[in-house]
Amino acid sequence: MALLNSQQENILTAFVTALAQQDAALPSGLQQQLYSIAQNLEARVVELPVIAASLPGLNQSYQAALADAQDPDQKGATLVAVNQADHSVKLHDRAVKILTDADPVQAAQRALSPGLGQIAFNPLKRLFGKG
Repeated sequence: MALLNSQQENILTAFVTALAQQDAALPSGLQQQLYSIAQNLEARVVELPVIAASLPGLNQSYQAALADAQDPDQKGATLVAVNQADHSVKLHDRAVKILTDADPVQAAQRALSPGLGQIAFNPLKRLFGKG
């Protein structure tokens, strides 16, 4: 598995963060596309913004999370990792599990739950509806 570059990591982090903020499951066609993307994530991560753009609510959450992911002072959903390579691998593996789940929205919500300990999420952003 190839390591993700920083742009790919930002896209992936923003997309998973946006998924976790959705109130309803994605349409089955989009879930199938996510499953297909996850099969070759390194090459197809750039397709996630197109998926996000197809649903207004998802796109709004994605754009906000992407802005946060690109701002070094603000972090949305970030995996706690020892080094960059470890971070990239864990982000990739977590994303594949989420995107291949029968309900990616619920999988993202579970993954971003503070109780899991592997993902840190800024609770102030949740309280104030940003990110």
